[in-house]
Amino acid sequence: MTAPPVTARRVLVEGVSTSFYEHGSGPAVLLVPGVASSPRDWFPVMRELGDTCRVLAPALPGLGGTSPLPDVAPARVAGFLTAFLDTLGIDEVVAIGHSYGGLLVAELALARPGLVRRLVLVDACGLGRAAHPAAIALGLLPARAADLLSVVTSLPGSEIPLTLSSVLLLRQPWQVPPSTWLAQARLLRSRRVVRTTLEVFRACADATGQRRSILITDRLPLIDVPALVVWGAADPLFPVWQGWAAARGLPAGRFVLLAGAGHVSYLDRHTEFMDAVGPFVRDSADRLP
Repeated sequence: MTAPPVTARRVLVEGVSTSFYEHGSGPAVLLVPGVASSPRDWFPVMRELGDTCRVLAPALPGLGGTSPLPDVAPARVAGFLTAFLDTLGIDEVVAIGHSYGGLLVAELALARPGLVRRLVLVDACGLGRAAHPAAIALGLLPARAADLLSVVTSLPGSEIPLTLSSVLLLRQPWQVPPSTWLAQARLLRSRRVVRTTLEVFRACADATGQRRSILITDRLPLIDVPALVVWGAADPLFPVWQGWAAARGLPAGRFVLLAGAGHVSYLDRHTEFMDAVGPFVRDSADRLP
């Protein structure tokens, strides 16, 4: 029997038209992408978890299909995700986030402890000051320069080099399905997506690395739910030791290193990623009454 397809849906959250994908039924799992990436990137993960869970992958505000917010600060966007779950009537969730999305789900767990019953941080930001110089450079762009760059990159054909630049964050790009590359190219055609991406970099980085104001390392002990920290061994954006230290700082944290994976480790090493995350999520589902 052919499995049902992932469904595209839309809902109004705090007056914001919000696009998301849904698959499966059962306990809720929230998948949050990073910047300049599409929730469609999660489709392989959604199809595997959808046999036992209701899996939701929203497009972040201003980052493809969802209307923008005036503020991209992590705490504000995490509040939007809380409102998204409230709108859908979800009162418990396993929250999984990648990169900027990892910071968002951690903020979600801190703000609403009863809402998040398990947490997965994938190559997440906000766990240390160190960052790749390219991320710092984007964070230092003046607002006018960011506006100009978003105009230039929205010109026809510019999405091709932008999409190919994603290869720098991967170590095994041949593992990524062609549909994912196409979704990435479509996403980067949007001036709004590029502008919001640059706004996030400016909000999260300064001349010395990740901004102190976004770091959550001193609050990790407050997240007392089971937590999994997954990191690509060859992540060029954030060093591996940040993930290892975060897992040690979480009261119920565990660290998983994916050999041969870059920053987008769930695409680079999908099988190994699911070997770690699948049982962690399903064990949570099996424990529900």
